[in-house]
Amino acid sequence: MIGGLYSELEAFEAILQHGSFTAAARQLQVTPGAITRRLNTLEARLGAKLLNRSTRRLSLTEPGRHYYAEVAPALAQILAAGERVHDLSLQPRGELRVSLPMNFGRLYVMPRVSAFLERHPGIDLDLQFDDRFVDLIGDGFDAAIRIGALTDSRLVARRIAQTRRILVASPDYLARRGAPSTPAELIEHDCLHYTLFRDTPTWEFQREREPLRVPVRGRLKANYGVPLVEAAVAGGGIVQSATFAVAQELASGQLVEVLPDWSLVPIGIYAVYPGREYRPRKVEAFIDFIEETIGQPAVWDRVIGAGEG
Repeated sequence: MIGGLYSELEAFEAILQHGSFTAAARQLQVTPGAITRRLNTLEARLGAKLLNRSTRRLSLTEPGRHYYAEVAPALAQILAAGERVHDLSLQPRGELRVSLPMNFGRLYVMPRVSAFLERHPGIDLDLQFDDRFVDLIGDGFDAAIRIGALTDSRLVARRIAQTRRILVASPDYLARRGAPSTPAELIEHDCLHYTLFRDTPTWEFQREREPLRVPVRGRLKANYGVPLVEAAVAGGGIVQSATFAVAQELASGQLVEVLPDWSLVPIGIYAVYPGREYRPRKVEAFIDFIEETIGQPAVWDRVIGAGEG
């Protein structure tokens, strides 16, 4: 009975974590039919329906919410213990769902994916690219790479790198318009503004630990950084960017730094994962690999340094 109840609870947890019977089955490496049978058996054991099923979504019933609230802490400990036992003798395995920032993922994760999969043949990667902060727990992600301030207290974070923010423009643009010597002079320039996290076109500098917020203006803004960098390369204006996003352009001379004596607030790059008692080995393997291959100093700083040399 205990073994049967364990498998039923394991299936129930996987369904809630991943949002579908198919994804739960893939996670547990069983068929969707097996997941359905385990849930049906659990509901029959309790004499209550736990989930509302429809073709579009799953949701907890009222009894399901109460039951999950009661068993969730103990269930997390039980499942973590089971994972520990498996991991003592097994290599990292299973599907790993990771949320990635679009540009960072394209530039620094994707070129390393083949090496990661070769090192860990038991892991299948499902990468989702989105600059917005998805709900890791609600959307069933195992981990994410996040850039900037972290606000979700349910997540555990590990800083894997740091990146500076700088202003850059093409030599052609600066030859035509002149290089600003102070932040206040930016008002006279075409500033390319990234709108995803801050709609108000204001750039913040630091000097002697005092913040300086400067309003900027320009005819082009976007919620994705790559087109703004491309516009800057084409001579369209000055853009604020993380160094990782413009390392190649700086190294090649397509872009140069503007106002290098003025500092913008640096930002951390973090690997985050749900704050469970036990971190699965597949998550640990991915985070270790990303930190190892990006390294300290970060790979983009090495690229920029090589270009300057």
